[in-house]
This record gives sequence, C-alpha cells and structure tokens, in this order.
Amino acid sequence: MKQGIVAHVISPFPRGLHFCRVRRTSYTMNGFCLLYLLLILLMRSGDIENNPGPNTAVSTVSDMEFLRLAKDILPSYYEAVGISLGVSYSELQSILIQKSNNYPNAFLHVFMRWNVMQQPPHSNKRQLLADKLRAIDLGGLSDRLLTESQIPNITDTN
Repeated sequence: MKQGIVAHVISPFPRGLHFCRVRRTSYTMNGFCLLYLLLILLMRSGDIENNPGPNTAVSTVSDMEFLRLAKDILPSYYEAVGISLGVSYSELQSILIQKSNNYPNAFLHVFMRWNVMQQPPHSNKRQLLADKLRAIDLGGLSDRLLTESQIPNITDTN
C-alpha cells in the first residue's frame, strides 16, 4: 500500500491556509492549494501598472491652435490643405459655400473635420498635421506647430 506525501507550506497570511496536500501518485493539487500558489505568484510579481498610453498633451492640437492656423494660412492654399487632410474637392467647395466664402472659417471647419477623422491608433496628431503642412510648402506653420508649447486649456474638448 502506497502512502501519499504531505507537504507543509507556511502561510504568510494570519489564519490562512497552513498546508497543501500533494499526492505523489496523481501529481494533482486540490483547488484551494492552487489558488494559494497563484496568490503567492501574484504577490511576487511586483508592482504592476497600466499602460499610460500616449502623452495626449503633446500629441493633440488644441482648438485654439486650429483657429490660429486657420487665420494664418493664405486662401490660395485652401484646396491644397483640404485635399492633403483627406477632404475631397467637392466637399471643400461645399464647405466654402456654407461658410460664405470666409476662408478662415472654412479652414477651421476642415481642421475640425480632420481632427475627428479616424487616425492610426496612438498617432501623434500634431506631428501628422505638421507633416501634411510641410508637404504643401507651409513649412513655417509646420515648424511653429511643432515648437509651440501647448498651454492646457480647461475649456478645450480635445
């Protein structure tokens, strides 16, 4: 007749589990012992933190920055900016008519539309916009966008 081996494990918890039985013939543990061992592994794993994600203060563009860009871009760049941001020519014309040929308002509308369009996950919208502005020969505005320090705005919804 074979006898099972009993292993005694000292619990770090007061009034906790004091032993686990391991049967040598079947190499199984009862469920409570397995839970106890998992708790020990969890405690030994150390400090676990969530992934903080991208730094949104740097990677987004505020509404105020979009407004400044809209005022600073010459009307002759309207189609180039809109098309580079993924808005079709016919939509650009419709926006311009809707805004009564007010180019700063039309630019702002196009920027706001681009801001809510689907971007790659964890993308840096500030860098994406700067790259698009540089591609259509608006490098000065692109540089300003990248070097401008963004002051947090409580009323900003970005």
